[in-house]
Amino acid sequence: MRKLTNRRIRTAVLAAALAATTSVMSAPAAAFAATATAAAGSAAQTAADDDPDDQGGPISPGAGEGEEEVLTVAEDAQLTAAGYGAPIHRDDVMTRAKDWYARNVQYSGTGGAWDLNHGKTYRPDCSGFVSMAWKLKTSKTTWTLDDVSHVINWNDLLRGDAIVHEHDHAVLFDKWVDADTKADFWVYEEGRPATDMNHRTIHVVDIRGDGFKPYRYDGIRK
Repeated sequence: MRKLTNRRIRTAVLAAALAATTSVMSAPAAAFAATATAAAGSAAQTAADDDPDDQGGPISPGAGEGEEEVLTVAEDAQLTAAGYGAPIHRDDVMTRAKDWYARNVQYSGTGGAWDLNHGKTYRPDCSGFVSMAWKLKTSKTTWTLDDVSHVINWNDLLRGDAIVHEHDHAVLFDKWVDADTKADFWVYEEGRPATDMNHRTIHVVDIRGDGFKPYRYDGIRK
């Protein structure tokens, strides 16, 4: 429940007084008072939206996701020469992911954060993190990660694969909690501004019900 600040109490009292006054006013005066009451309510709502004491709901994991950058021909050639966008082994994918986790790279839909060898910066949001782990040339978005990956079966998930919901969120698969039941799994993710990098477990039933799908990078190797 949100805290009731003194400002809200004063606003509520003012609104109540104005409403009571309309009962003894003439019709034109009452109409004017009603307009004033509505304006006061609107101002109070604006103040509440700006009130630092307000405790709003959680930020959506995909909130603030940026756009994919566009490379020049020279930049593309330079990244290709440095091995970006090339086939990558799962061990290397996880090493890159764990580097951001160890550094607790802060979530942002803009700007960039270096990968582990300072070869390139990536947008530090959920899809930028997956792009970094896969060592792509650009920071993909949740709706363009499938340009370089394909859907697989849930039971076939291996470390370095991704679980993605278009226009929502993306996480990197680490391992199954129990390889026999495959009911829960560990992921690495660039969560949201309040949490940054996470390593946590997810229930398969829950994430499937939310519309996520498992993806495998086209260039991944064992």
